[in-house]
Amino acid sequence: MMTSWPLVTLAMYLRMPAKSAVIWSILLGYLVLPAGMVLDLPALPGLSKHSIASLFGYLYATLLLGRRISFMPEGRVGRFLAILILLSPFLTVITNGDPIFINSQKTLPGLRLYDAASMLVGQLGFLCIWALAREFLRDTATLRQLVTALVIAWLWYSLPMLYEVRMSPQLHIRIYGFFQHDFAQMMRQGGFRPIVFLEHGLWIAILTSMSAMLCVVLGRSSPPDTARRYYMAAAYLMVVLILCKSMASLLYAALMMPALIFLSGKRLGQIAMLMGVLILSYPILRTLDVIPTGTLVEMAGRISDERAQSLQFRFENEDALLQHAMGRPLFGWGGWERSSIHDPLTGETVSTTDGLWVIAMGYGGFAGFIAQFGLLCLPIFMLGGIHRHAGREVSILAGGVAVVLAVNLIDLLPNATITPVTWLITGGLLGYLEQLRRGVPEDETVMVAAPRRTGGARPFAGLVGQSHTGPRSLL
Repeated sequence: MMTSWPLVTLAMYLRMPAKSAVIWSILLGYLVLPAGMVLDLPALPGLSKHSIASLFGYLYATLLLGRRISFMPEGRVGRFLAILILLSPFLTVITNGDPIFINSQKTLPGLRLYDAASMLVGQLGFLCIWALAREFLRDTATLRQLVTALVIAWLWYSLPMLYEVRMSPQLHIRIYGFFQHDFAQMMRQGGFRPIVFLEHGLWIAILTSMSAMLCVVLGRSSPPDTARRYYMAAAYLMVVLILCKSMASLLYAALMMPALIFLSGKRLGQIAMLMGVLILSYPILRTLDVIPTGTLVEMAGRISDERAQSLQFRFENEDALLQHAMGRPLFGWGGWERSSIHDPLTGETVSTTDGLWVIAMGYGGFAGFIAQFGLLCLPIFMLGGIHRHAGREVSILAGGVAVVLAVNLIDLLPNATITPVTWLITGGLLGYLEQLRRGVPEDETVMVAAPRRTGGARPFAGLVGQSHTGPRSLL
């Protein structure tokens, strides 16, 4: 399956419109390819389900369609964040050339320039997803197509999910021959929670929550006859979400559904922005011990002791990892387990990293955290200002998608549930806002909107003869 997916992606780019190929090659690749596996080829970056479709999709879009897909956003803030995310691996390596001595038996090596290149190549998977979505999914119609595709995919995906709720998580074992995680963690409340082909039951739960909320967004922005179907789909996915047995994902949907049903697009954008402020300020708030962790554990204890113990364990690990990260706060510790905490006697890793924010802090420091989370939050903060500049009201679709994206980013604080869907939504929403800022009419394509050069090098025509101007480099 892993080795055949580049050919599947190629067939999609040859047979489907580019926007559809971008959506379905990445979405289906994430949903059906095996989890916990990397295809390690000589002299090439490791290919996982997160990156294989996007890397080859970027290659096909460049060579077959002749498109110049930039990693640089149009605004100054976006360009700064993109440059920072590309430079942060090298800054981390420069400040971590020294080895770390755990005990007489174990030493963690210092980082080399090769490690920076490896870290950068590892980031290309999600950066290509983001760049492809920003290039091809940049108007209201394609943004709606992306949301609809996610809902349709999840309605179909709910069938194997329901099977695993009843029969236990068996599909990954039966089809791919191994289980991708700890089976005991899929047992909850006297039953099972589904995992299918994803990394963990929490991943499948947050995507189910997002899909249910997106059904409401589509319902509010559709004609009455079609809206009824979306509301019925939202109700169905809420039932599936309950069976996922994830309290946090269920709570997100329960809290956001009323807002998505009743509030205007402008108000939804403001709610998303408030959540974005919380996300970007969370490391500072945790460093200053402003977050009431004790109160949150007590509230979880009212639901069940198991959830309270799990939350307490997460907070204790976060405190220890954050204290270790503050040893090198600017650019972090890098890889080779340097950002983890080790037992000085045995040399074994004694810390558990759950939240993506603390992983980013330990790995790349504040620079790495700001680069990654800033790029993810960028369209949320651009939403209101660009619509005001264009003299338009924030639509229900744009405001609702921003809220759903913000919910996913909020979940990255306790968990590491970032997926290709996250980067697809971020890139698509950013491309939509950039086009709106330029004042390009909705019915014009990106090709028409691209500026023409009067002289210089001849435009690259691609392998199928579709010319497109642009810089002759990956950036």
